[in-house]
Amino acid sequence: MLDPVLPIALYLFLGYLFKVIFHDNSKQLIEFIIYFSLPAIVFSKIYPLTLDERILNLILMFVGFILLNLSLAYFIGKLMKLERVILATFMIMATFGNTSFIGFSYIDAFYGQDYIVYGLIYDLFGSFLLLVSVGMFIITWGSGRKNDVKSIFKSVFLFPPSIMFLITVLAKNFEVPNFLILTTETLGATLVPIAMIAIGMKLELKHIFARFHVVSMAMILKMLIVPIIVLLGFQIFHGIEETWVKVTIIEVAMPPMTMATVLAIKGGLDEKVAINSLVLGVLLSLFTITAYTTYLG
Repeated sequence: MLDPVLPIALYLFLGYLFKVIFHDNSKQLIEFIIYFSLPAIVFSKIYPLTLDERILNLILMFVGFILLNLSLAYFIGKLMKLERVILATFMIMATFGNTSFIGFSYIDAFYGQDYIVYGLIYDLFGSFLLLVSVGMFIITWGSGRKNDVKSIFKSVFLFPPSIMFLITVLAKNFEVPNFLILTTETLGATLVPIAMIAIGMKLELKHIFARFHVVSMAMILKMLIVPIIVLLGFQIFHGIEETWVKVTIIEVAMPPMTMATVLAIKGGLDEKVAINSLVLGVLLSLFTITAYTTYLG
């Protein structure tokens, strides 16, 4: 079962090695992903998909999982008696998972690219929408600033994958040339290696254990407690044999989100908690995701 995760580990290592020998190009690589790879994935996976009541039910379920995670993060943070800045950082890092860059990589590695569509729905209508809405309110509350609703709406509607989703919904009424579908499929395939190399470049090993009690609790909640609750829920009420269920559990178990880390730092939250949660979460996921996929079969 280690074979699918080893390329991901290698991509991380290559990115980190490139940064050490040359320099950090992660900003440019992530911009390429946001403006090209992610929109291409959106088009190639959503265009052939029938948008029906089942998709809406999936979205509502995914949003429910994230809100459950957020509620648990708030109560655990309160029990730990964290000050407001640390509490807000803890809530963001313990709730929003890397369901696109890393999530798609794991889905592709373990279940194949056809099932990325479930990760895409989880990411676009769950993780991303809640991060730039509820998440931004938490970030501005934690930093003591006022919330700017206008900028939050702009973030949602001007995000390139969101724009591409609207274009794709319109395009479903027409016959799209085959070469466009092939181009988006090929371009979308660049997401996994480029994303993991970019994250490898972002890895920082200095001061990695600063505020470790907060960081470790964030990872335990995000990558163990909530996924196990979701897994048990599926096992009791639905079963875990279907691949979309396995993909959902893997997405719930993702380490803290890169974009959430960037927004938390830009928003004036605790940088050490944010960065260390990201770094340690990515490294830990190599083992936890392998364990989940082995259990799920």
